[in-house]
Amino acid sequence: MKTVTYDQRGAIEDDFWTERLQLLTAQFPSDYTKPQKVWGKFHASDERYFDSSHEIIPLAHRKGERTYIMMHPYVLEPQLTMTFRLYNKPKPYADQETAIGETIGQPKQQGFREAQVGNAQAWYYAADNTIVLWECFFDERFRRHPLPDDGNMQNLWRGFEHWLIKRFRHATTLATPFNDPIAESIEEYQTFLKTFGYAPIAEGAFGKQLR
Repeated sequence: MKTVTYDQRGAIEDDFWTERLQLLTAQFPSDYTKPQKVWGKFHASDERYFDSSHEIIPLAHRKGERTYIMMHPYVLEPQLTMTFRLYNKPKPYADQETAIGETIGQPKQQGFREAQVGNAQAWYYAADNTIVLWECFFDERFRRHPLPDDGNMQNLWRGFEHWLIKRFRHATTLATPFNDPIAESIEEYQTFLKTFGYAPIAEGAFGKQLR
């Protein structure tokens, strides 16, 4: 059973997510009229792998232990409650369904809820000092511009990348798939990757050296 508490920001916190931090402030093209603080919640777990030949880049160690990272970017939304009073007898109306009650007063805020706005995943192969950043994106409704021109996407990627490099200090290589279906074309996605210093390092991967 997971322990659920409320942190100082009013957001739900449980033991699955090992860390939370603010990644950026974003003005989204839909859903929100004001700039939103985008937080990231991180889950890390160690797992065994037995055949590295399926990875996007060649690894020296065919089996071993790797660390899986899941990150959910989210914003905090007020959680509102309404008071509803039931009638002793339902009130019939000629042009609509029978009313069984009515709301009383104004909505009241009862803390916040975490609204997920994207997704990110990565693996760290300690024996090879290699991070594989598998994906990092805002959901489609929060994107309007091509990826190379989308400041929100760039800042989200930089935030996740920075966290990975800080967490895995011995990493020497950062790799990522050469394409992602969130882009309109392979060319668009690869242009996006090049803004962070990535270049082709394998048939299906872009990457860069960290030191």
